[in-house]
Amino acid sequence: MANLQLAYNLRRYREAYDFTQQALADRISISRQAYSNYETGKRDPDLDLLTRLCEVYSITLDQLVRQPFSPDEYREAQSPYHICYRRNSEDILYLTDEEIQFVLEYRCAEWERQHLIAYVLNQMNQQGR
Repeated sequence: MANLQLAYNLRRYREAYDFTQQALADRISISRQAYSNYETGKRDPDLDLLTRLCEVYSITLDQLVRQPFSPDEYREAQSPYHICYRRNSEDILYLTDEEIQFVLEYRCAEWERQHLIAYVLNQMNQQGR
Protein backbone atom coordinates (compact mmCIF):
# COMPACT_ATOMS: atom_id res chain seq x y z
CA MET A 1 0.00 0.00 0.00
CA ALA A 2 1.38 3.40 -0.97
CA ASN A 3 2.43 5.90 1.66
CA LEU A 4 0.47 8.94 0.49
CA GLN A 5 2.35 11.31 2.81
CA LEU A 6 5.66 10.13 1.34
CA ALA A 7 4.43 10.51 -2.24
CA TYR A 8 3.18 14.03 -1.46
CA ASN A 9 6.44 14.98 0.26
CA LEU A 10 8.60 13.62 -2.56
CA ARG A 11 6.94 15.97 -5.00
CA ARG A 12 6.89 18.97 -2.66
CA TYR A 13 10.60 18.67 -1.71
CA ARG A 14 11.60 18.17 -5.34
CA GLU A 15 9.68 21.26 -6.40
CA ALA A 16 10.97 23.30 -3.46
CA TYR A 17 14.54 22.54 -4.53
CA ASP A 18 13.73 23.28 -8.20
CA PHE A 19 14.66 19.79 -9.39
CA THR A 20 13.06 18.19 -12.39
CA GLN A 21 12.25 14.51 -11.98
CA GLN A 22 15.13 13.72 -14.34
CA ALA A 23 17.64 15.87 -12.45
CA LEU A 24 16.71 14.31 -9.12
CA ALA A 25 16.69 10.80 -10.58
CA ASP A 26 20.20 11.39 -11.96
CA ARG A 27 21.37 12.69 -8.59
CA ILE A 28 20.17 9.56 -6.75
CA SER A 29 21.16 7.17 -9.57
CA ILE A 30 17.79 5.83 -10.67
CA SER A 31 15.69 6.25 -13.81
CA ARG A 32 13.21 9.09 -14.15
CA GLN A 33 10.39 6.57 -14.57
CA ALA A 34 11.32 4.82 -11.32
CA TYR A 35 11.32 8.15 -9.49
CA SER A 36 8.00 9.10 -11.06
CA ASN A 37 6.49 5.86 -9.73
CA TYR A 38 7.56 6.80 -6.18
CA GLU A 39 6.20 10.32 -6.50
CA THR A 40 2.83 9.11 -7.77
CA GLY A 41 2.58 6.40 -5.11
CA LYS A 42 2.67 3.50 -7.58
CA ARG A 43 5.72 2.07 -5.81
CA ASP A 44 7.47 2.62 -2.47
CA PRO A 45 11.22 3.33 -2.42
CA ASP A 46 13.51 1.08 -0.37
CA LEU A 47 15.39 2.31 2.71
CA ASP A 48 18.63 2.92 0.82
CA LEU A 49 16.88 5.22 -1.63
CA LEU A 50 15.03 7.02 1.18
CA THR A 51 18.33 7.75 2.94
CA ARG A 52 19.80 9.15 -0.28
CA LEU A 53 16.78 11.43 -0.65
CA CYS A 54 17.14 12.57 2.97
CA GLU A 55 20.76 13.41 2.27
CA VAL A 56 19.85 15.44 -0.82
CA TYR A 57 17.32 17.49 1.15
CA SER A 58 19.20 17.50 4.50
CA ILE A 59 16.16 16.18 6.33
CA THR A 60 15.40 13.24 8.58
CA LEU A 61 13.67 10.08 7.44
CA ASP A 62 10.72 11.01 9.65
CA GLN A 63 10.39 14.38 7.92
CA LEU A 64 10.35 12.71 4.51
CA VAL A 65 8.06 9.79 5.29
CA ARG A 66 5.65 10.93 8.00
CA GLN A 67 5.58 14.68 8.56
CA PRO A 68 3.65 17.01 6.28
CA PHE A 69 5.87 19.15 4.07
CA SER A 70 6.27 22.67 5.39
CA PRO A 71 7.57 25.33 2.98
CA ASP A 72 8.79 27.41 5.93
CA GLU A 73 11.08 24.64 7.22
CA TYR A 74 12.36 22.73 4.22
CA ARG A 75 15.73 24.48 3.88
CA GLU A 76 16.25 25.40 7.53
CA ALA A 77 16.94 21.95 8.91
CA GLN A 78 20.57 20.96 8.47
CA SER A 79 21.53 17.52 9.62
CA PRO A 80 24.79 17.36 11.62
CA TYR A 81 25.58 14.04 9.91
CA HIS A 82 26.67 13.00 6.45
CA ILE A 83 25.53 9.67 5.09
CA CYS A 84 28.42 7.47 4.02
CA TYR A 85 28.32 4.07 2.38
CA ARG A 86 30.81 1.34 3.19
CA ARG A 87 32.24 -0.12 -0.01
CA ASN A 88 31.34 -3.75 -0.77
CA SER A 89 28.76 -3.69 2.01
CA GLU A 90 25.22 -2.54 2.61
CA ASP A 91 26.26 -0.65 5.74
CA ILE A 92 25.33 3.00 6.05
CA LEU A 93 27.45 5.20 8.32
CA TYR A 94 26.43 8.57 9.72
CA LEU A 95 29.51 10.76 10.26
CA THR A 96 29.94 14.28 11.62
CA ASP A 97 32.19 16.84 9.93
CA GLU A 98 34.82 16.20 12.61
CA GLU A 99 34.75 12.45 12.00
CA ILE A 100 35.15 12.95 8.27
CA GLN A 101 38.05 15.33 8.88
CA PHE A 102 39.69 12.74 11.15
CA VAL A 103 39.39 10.03 8.49
CA LEU A 104 40.83 12.30 5.81
CA GLU A 105 43.77 13.31 8.02
CA TYR A 106 44.38 9.66 8.91
CA ARG A 107 44.45 8.69 5.24
CA CYS A 108 47.01 11.41 4.44
CA ALA A 109 49.27 10.57 7.39
CA GLU A 110 52.50 8.61 7.09
CA TRP A 111 52.32 4.91 7.95
CA GLU A 112 54.02 5.43 11.35
CA ARG A 113 51.48 8.07 12.37
CA GLN A 114 48.59 5.86 11.22
CA HIS A 115 50.00 3.02 13.32
CA LEU A 116 50.30 5.32 16.36
CA ILE A 117 46.72 6.58 15.95
CA ALA A 118 45.40 3.02 15.62
CA TYR A 119 47.35 1.99 18.74
CA VAL A 120 46.00 4.91 20.81
CA LEU A 121 42.43 4.29 19.68
CA ASN A 122 42.76 0.60 20.49
CA GLN A 123 44.02 1.44 23.99
CA MET A 124 41.14 3.86 24.52
CA ASN A 125 38.62 1.23 23.41
CA GLN A 126 40.10 -1.35 25.78
CA GLN A 127 39.93 1.07 28.72
CA GLY A 128 36.30 1.86 27.89
CA ARG A 129 35.24 -1.79 28.14
